Amino acid sequence: MTDFTRTYDITINAPVHTVFEYCRDPRHLFGGWPALEVIDVTTTPDGTTAYITGKWAKGLLTEEVVREFVEVVPDERIVSTAHAEMHIFGLTKEVSEGPIFTWLFAEVDGGTKLSMIIREKNLSALQRMSESVSALAMAKTLHSVMADIKAGAEKQAAQSR
Repeated sequence: MTDFTRTYDITINAPVHTVFEYCRDPRHLFGGWPALEVIDVTTTPDGTTAYITGKWAKGLLTEEVVREFVEVVPDERIVSTAHAEMHIFGLTKEVSEGPIFTWLFAEVDGGTKLSMIIREKNLSALQRMSESVSALAMAKTLHSVMADIKAGAEKQAAQSR
């Protein structure tokens, strides 16, 4: 079994700290993803946890996701893991090792290069092939997610000037 990783980058016309602070809110990180809805966020001194629901295949497949920020390095990176339950046709499957999302923040020409890295761990050959196909299908959505973050962070930066 091996890992499958995909990366998306975007340049945001706002300082790194502004983009990082904007992205600390999971509602902003997943707001541009039409199939997902962040239904609750809990922030404690120990970290941030987002409760997310997802609807796929016109609602035939649903999921309940608990996404935890497991590493937060100010102005550098946010790493989150997920535990999920998938529901389809009355069946439930627990996904204990969901995708790991890493957001990296780097200064570039007075703005920020934001990278989103999605890593699926320990996939079989069949799962890797399936992920390759789904990655192509999801690329448009994930570029839209990044564009949504860009628009929100740039708006926040403009308001703070």
